[in-house]
Amino acid sequence: MQTILLICPMTLGDEVAVRDIHVRFPVEALERGIGIERVVAFIGSGYYALEITVSDGDFQEQFHCFLSAPEIVEFFQSLRPYVRDLPHPDQHTAEMPLATTMLYWQRPGTETMPLV
Repeated sequence: MQTILLICPMTLGDEVAVRDIHVRFPVEALERGIGIERVVAFIGSGYYALEITVSDGDFQEQFHCFLSAPEIVEFFQSLRPYVRDLPHPDQHTAEMPLATTMLYWQRPGTETMPLV
């Protein structure tokens, strides 16, 4: 598995609209099995971010399958008035605002905190 962070600038003051759109996040597309194991959304200080964990296999193939799912295309389309630089299915990942883990440290003996 590989986790990436999609980081996009957004308009300050549009946080409520972006949160409202997330109520309709297309979870059914993920549950259908399009190669995504986990999605976590972040918002704040003029940025919107999605942490996306891709299943084992070819990252490019799995990630583009996610981006090409009709529900995800529609979801991103609804975010575009508020969030800039969201990816399109036909873009190469090198053209997207993506980051990946460079360092991961956790105090020995502590459990991973569950996401709420």
